[in-house]
Amino acid sequence: MINLYKALKEDNLCNKMEVSELLFVEYTCMKDKTRFGIWSNNNYFAFIQAGRKIWKTIYHSYEVREGDILFVKKGANLTHQFFDDEFCAIFIFIPDDFIKEFIKRNKILTDDGQINLFGQDAILRIERDELLDSYCRSIQSYLSLSEKPNEQLQKLKFEELLLSLFSNKKHHGLTDYFISLCQNQEYHMNRVMEENFAYNLNLEDYAQLCHMSLSGFKKSFKQYYATTPAAWLKNRKLDHARHKVITSDSNINQISFECGFEDTSHFIRAFKEKYNLTPFQYRQKYSKSVSLKSLAF
Repeated sequence: MINLYKALKEDNLCNKMEVSELLFVEYTCMKDKTRFGIWSNNNYFAFIQAGRKIWKTIYHSYEVREGDILFVKKGANLTHQFFDDEFCAIFIFIPDDFIKEFIKRNKILTDDGQINLFGQDAILRIERDELLDSYCRSIQSYLSLSEKPNEQLQKLKFEELLLSLFSNKKHHGLTDYFISLCQNQEYHMNRVMEENFAYNLNLEDYAQLCHMSLSGFKKSFKQYYATTPAAWLKNRKLDHARHKVITSDSNINQISFECGFEDTSHFIRAFKEKYNLTPFQYRQKYSKSVSLKSLAF
């Protein structure tokens, strides 16, 4: 999978600026693939400037067009690009530590002690308002300057934006997520794994998302789940794939890709090892309303 944050940070063709730990990028989408996986070790806002694109989480799809705003939690997604128009977006990458330090300095934001992430997905649609639109326009203008703007001023402007988001109840889902970043390590690890198990990430990537060393991640994981990360991930991917096999019309190649397997052959072998049937055979046996076309590889 492509590390979007790393790729854009190292891309010399993008207009971008780094402010403290924040990264602001004016991004024009790569055109070498229509469908591919991306991940980021930092959360990010995506302000859509032009074109059309789909971000997919494990359970939902989010199609965006000009004017839409997404907040994408750190982790992985699948994307689909449409080439009828060039796609462009302003991305703002925000590390967990920036948010945690901001909340620590503004403890009044957590006074009610209540957060609710029940049913919340790995991507949030952000409702547009005048403040967000104005902020995006200002960032776009700064990115076009040849001279870097004052870093401290940009940091303060972004923190002002965060304060405004916290003060507006329509953004409570987003601000609840920000506050959740201050929870304990086990809570954080569980959320990362539940939102990212169905992607082709390696253990080092999962450890990075959990802010742990690889050895520390494996140890904490074993203590929490009473199994190894590799075994847990394989079982979760296969359970998710089994559900897709019997409840969707997706072909086997697509299911393999969407459940994070390296290739379709590997997926079929692993599926048969667990369920004693190939995905094709399992669908024929347990799904009563699948067209022959959908069974084609």
